Amino acid sequence: MPKIVDYEEKKKEIIKKAKLVFEKKGYYNTNLSHISNKCGMGRTTIYQYFKNKDEIFYHTLGSTLEEIKAEVEGIKANNDLTFIEKLQEIVHLLTKENGNNNTFILLVEIWLVLKREENETLEKLRSYSKDLKVVINDLIIEGINEKEIKQIDSESMAETIYNFIETFTLQRTSNLQEARRRLDSFNVLLDGLRV
Repeated sequence: MPKIVDYEEKKKEIIKKAKLVFEKKGYYNTNLSHISNKCGMGRTTIYQYFKNKDEIFYHTLGSTLEEIKAEVEGIKANNDLTFIEKLQEIVHLLTKENGNNNTFILLVEIWLVLKREENETLEKLRSYSKDLKVVINDLIIEGINEKEIKQIDSESMAETIYNFIETFTLQRTSNLQEARRRLDSFNVLLDGLRV
């Protein structure tokens, strides 16, 4: 009797494993063979679930953005942290170095490539960036209202924090020691927001 495969579960499994390949190799250095090898299946089997590498990548990107968004929302909702600590946790989440965890670097790589064209993936990244800036801005406003953070231009500071995350991510690949120093300096900046 033939084995019954849950189509949607198999797609999720492929996306999960493809993410690891994209993070390690980057978008352009990944091919369908790398993904099929990671999944332990032939390339022709992958074609039963996805048209090509780009389709796998778009699903992977969407899944990754949803995971990051959920983690950021979890930090925002954590009432055990101060607003400054929440901002620090978000920055740490998006800039941490975890072995081959290069998710944010991959997002920045694709962001730079896609800036040249309009498509659904670029819109997802724009929406993600906007949502992240809104979360950061909301935390700053809440911190100001609770008298934890000084009176500042919350939108400008949210933009500054977001720009730090992007810049830090790009620069950390070249010099990890310097990246740690910059992150320490950024924490001093955040501490300077305290009332």
